[in-house]
Amino acid sequence: MKKVTTFTAVLVFTILCIGPGSIALSAEKDIRTFMFIGQPNAKAWEYLMENPEDRKKEVASGMEALGGKIVSYYFGLGNGKNYIIVELPNDNELIQAIYLMRLPAGLLNSYQIIELMPSDQMSNALKRSKSFIEKDTTIKK
Repeated sequence: MKKVTTFTAVLVFTILCIGPGSIALSAEKDIRTFMFIGQPNAKAWEYLMENPEDRKKEVASGMEALGGKIVSYYFGLGNGKNYIIVELPNDNELIQAIYLMRLPAGLLNSYQIIELMPSDQMSNALKRSKSFIEKDTTIKK
């Protein structure tokens, strides 16, 4: 029974899992947004088919325990991947720990975390880049 319990806990949080304790979110600037992309393997799909339910609620409670929140949770049509956008505290060790905890479970064919940038920040980055290019004497114009 312990194996089933461990397997269930790992799979229910296909991308994220409840961590020890809770982290309080302080200010908006201390929040970062990430997209977790996971591709479950055959063992994971077998479990999901035997236990069909909306995983968003399960993952949301895990994220709340970590001080974060789910923005969206989707499965890609035709590719079998899941895409979860989350807001997390600005804590690199926490973010890396969440990533690393998924690796030994053996339930994912692939897994990555991508930090997302708001479009207004991208506009500012483009302006800064243009300014850098204009000042860079090593670039032929």
